[in-house]
Amino acid sequence: AEAGDPEAMCHLSEWYFGMNGLHRDMKQAYVWCSRAAALNSVRGMADKGFQLHFGAGVDKDEVTGAALLGIAAGRDHAFSCYILGTHSYKGTLGLPKDHKFAKYWLSKALELIQDGEDNGRGMAIDDIEACERMLKELEGGTEMPP
Repeated sequence: AEAGDPEAMCHLSEWYFGMNGLHRDMKQAYVWCSRAAALNSVRGMADKGFQLHFGAGVDKDEVTGAALLGIAAGRDHAFSCYILGTHSYKGTLGLPKDHKFAKYWLSKALELIQDGEDNGRGMAIDDIEACERMLKELEGGTEMPP
């Protein structure tokens, strides 16, 4: 990471986020994902966007966070696609409720995971199941409770 490898920076950021037994330090997680994002890393942008949007260890900046998540989603980061789809479905994250938009991003998230073409670290089983559930409800014309 110190040598300038964006992939190593993303790993270190995730470790500081509390993965792999490293002491959780959200400020250091932000430092490392920001460095990776500055080097055009999709994972770095997604992680920085997540932290900014939700105020995880940094001052909350929903607009910049959502913009970075959108860029990462457009560059095939499955979890970012899932976040955009979920919040388009619910009308949260500053996004209007738009089921067509939600269906697009949720479908893309699953497609990236299933095809093994995700530019991130994948998605948790619970998130994949939630994604599938929302898509099923969108296709059936029913709506999930808030």
